[in-house]
Amino acid sequence: MQVIRALSVPALLLAAGCAGGGGDGAKPPSWAPSFMVAKGVNATLLSTLKAGAYEPSSLAVGEEKDLAQHRGDALGFVRSAALEQYLNDTRQKVLAASGKTGVPGRVIILANPGFEAFSSPDGHVYLAMGLLESLESADEVAAIIAHEISHVLLKHHSSDLLGDVQRKGQALYELGVGAKTALAGERGVSKRDSRNMTNVQLATDATDKLVLPAWSRGQEREADLLGVDLLVESRSAGPAMISVLEKLQAWETANKEAEDAFSERLKQASERNINEAVGVVYQRLVDSVSVKHPKTSERIDDTAQYFERHYGTRSAVEPQAGPWKAVRGRSEVAQVLENYKRAFAARRLLEQGKPQEAYGAAKAAAIGRTAADAYPNWVLAHSAASLGRQGEAIEALRRAVSSTEPVPLVYEDLIFAYERSGSIPVALQWTDRASNVFGGAARFKPHKIRLLRKAGRIAEAQTLSVDCALNGTSELKRACQEANQTPAGRAQR
Repeated sequence: MQVIRALSVPALLLAAGCAGGGGDGAKPPSWAPSFMVAKGVNATLLSTLKAGAYEPSSLAVGEEKDLAQHRGDALGFVRSAALEQYLNDTRQKVLAASGKTGVPGRVIILANPGFEAFSSPDGHVYLAMGLLESLESADEVAAIIAHEISHVLLKHHSSDLLGDVQRKGQALYELGVGAKTALAGERGVSKRDSRNMTNVQLATDATDKLVLPAWSRGQEREADLLGVDLLVESRSAGPAMISVLEKLQAWETANKEAEDAFSERLKQASERNINEAVGVVYQRLVDSVSVKHPKTSERIDDTAQYFERHYGTRSAVEPQAGPWKAVRGRSEVAQVLENYKRAFAARRLLEQGKPQEAYGAAKAAAIGRTAADAYPNWVLAHSAASLGRQGEAIEALRRAVSSTEPVPLVYEDLIFAYERSGSIPVALQWTDRASNVFGGAARFKPHKIRLLRKAGRIAEAQTLSVDCALNGTSELKRACQEANQTPAGRAQR
């Protein structure tokens, strides 16, 4: 989700702990939940799950509201009818094995290149495109979904965990808005301008990496093991959970250098801005990235021991690559997968300072079934802008905001692009449109205040600033106050 992680490296199943001992009569591992200790390690987690109607989480906000919140956290969802149908059919198969009925939610695909997944109290399972690309069988797909559904069934979502996610999201919002506001106020290119651009890029990168749940060691282990139970009882290959964890381990190893570099960039930014409000935001993110998580190798060992203990004498179920290969091979799905792979590659090239190559990859990504998708067009816009093609960048952003899956960050970039080009009235129109699309989202108020002042509409800017001060969070109030310090422009008639 990650790339990323609940506060550090990307992660679908992040967490840590001690490996459990093997052998009948062995002492339960230190992470074992109390009910396992009480009944002994011979009890499966599934046997402790009471069958019947699912009782909704007290933290559920409603399926549609949950989707809206997560849509705004990153760079949108990926739509592919055939792929989504396959994933949701798998979800239903896994749930049927749990004995629970009426579990809400569905599977959502994220425009994210990381090896990540997470679930919400409303029962939704969010899977990153980068994760799906790495899976090789129907059983591995089921394993990912079984793990995330286990978090839902075991009621792992807590107010503290969700509060942590919201705080990181707010920090990223504050960082991005503050940097863009400052950048919009600069004339020409300066050292400060360069630093604000760096802050904008860091906020964007961190969006993919940090806004994920930080499960505890025990919660991750429970989800791994109940996931194994659900795989076996749904007649999938139980060891697929182990193979997915091995893929996670390989992903972490392959991306360690990039993740360490990202953490270092956050640390340096925090030190560079130490005497400013943004420095506090960076420090919050640095602290989250510094959280230590358990080794994935230990989770692999624990899961293997659990499978051997409870299912080792059963006839082996062979992994089925055919069904997953078939759905990936369908022309519609294949094109979506390929185009997003190009879009992710374009973003990496852009980060590596190769704008011309990035532009070519992005152009190839924003065609066919993904021609109007937000993420490919967002990457194309940034690639075009890096080459000085502002007109093409704006057109790409216009396509992105017209996507069936709108993304707040894309609207902000379009507003910013018009503002930087001097088209203040048009930027204001897009600010109003964005506010309407996202239900009056407060994140657009600082932009509107800034633009109103640039347009010479001082009284309107002041009124909105007062409203922001009365009804906003502390971070929003600060952003609105800063926006209201924007030099006044000449009123247009």
